[in-house]
Amino acid sequence: MTAHGISIVGWQAISALGVGADALRTADPTAPPVTELPQSTDPYPQDVAYRPAHFDVSALIGAKGTRSIDRTTALALCTARLLHGDQPPYEGEQAERTGFVLGTSTGSIRSTSDFTRDSLVQERPFLVNPAHFPNTVMNCAAGQCAIRFKARAVNATISGGRLSGLLALQYASQMLRRGYADRLLTGAVEELCVQTAWAHRGLIQLGKRQAVPLGEGCAMFSLERTTPQHEGVAILALRYGRYSEPVDGPAGDLALDHAVEGALACIGEALTQAGLDASEVVACCLCGAAEPRIADIERRAIARLPGASMTVHQAALVDRFGDTYSATFALALCHLLACLEQAPAGAAGMVLATTDDGHAGCLIVRRAPAAKELP
Repeated sequence: MTAHGISIVGWQAISALGVGADALRTADPTAPPVTELPQSTDPYPQDVAYRPAHFDVSALIGAKGTRSIDRTTALALCTARLLHGDQPPYEGEQAERTGFVLGTSTGSIRSTSDFTRDSLVQERPFLVNPAHFPNTVMNCAAGQCAIRFKARAVNATISGGRLSGLLALQYASQMLRRGYADRLLTGAVEELCVQTAWAHRGLIQLGKRQAVPLGEGCAMFSLERTTPQHEGVAILALRYGRYSEPVDGPAGDLALDHAVEGALACIGEALTQAGLDASEVVACCLCGAAEPRIADIERRAIARLPGASMTVHQAALVDRFGDTYSATFALALCHLLACLEQAPAGAAGMVLATTDDGHAGCLIVRRAPAAKELP
């Protein structure tokens, strides 16, 4: 069944595990994680663990036009290059029918913070570097991808916190089904910077975050409408909505119970859309391991799923990737796709994400008998 009508025909990622999809496929789960930050004079907190991505921007996309780009844009451009391969930029009809959809909560926090600071501390009249201003705009990364690869169809940036990757996939699927594009390179990105490091530390001290590593990364998927000739990895279902009240209100444990029921309802709708029973899903990735209450909600929801015997990935994801916030869902999907490649043909997997304000999203994909990636 291909109820959703959209397939993933290629995927790539850059993360703490390395550069490219093969880095995820071949990662040794027993190997010590990469924790060394890229060379920097910034005052990162020393009592926070890190999962940085190490990649060479010039080696991946060339040095031209990269002097002023920020890390968020660099991650997106390099991941897009991996997905596009060594082919030249799009031309003609292909250029008009190819686009980018990128999930990110705020764009580059560092760029926005640094530019704002310069506007306050530099000599009058506001001696800021104008070359850095484009980096402060949330859709900078998606726009730069479109410019570099000459993709002139849909270009959108979707902001949704930890659900940004799911919402980007939802938006891209709608655009494809409505005929606005034939191929959309879709994903999510999150940078690691000194500003997010101190925020992460503060949230841990407030009990809003688990004491997990802080990470960064970008994952992208090439989405196309499903055809009988070539399905790729079929998206069987994608459900998103607000299923419960916020869990940080006065209702306490009752609110948590309602949130579990909401997550179960979201999963149930996705299974119905996919035409599957829970017993047919072989693997599940949970996105909330960095947040105490959310991690509990997602675990309890899966445990109460009738007939489920799937392998659940949660704590291992945040240990491998770190807390990547906007990119959490997209990187979890990459992990799931790598797992499904080792499963029998036709195996189905699921990614679940919830938030403390009552939102939940569930994606179900199925490995096709003869999936292949873009060159």
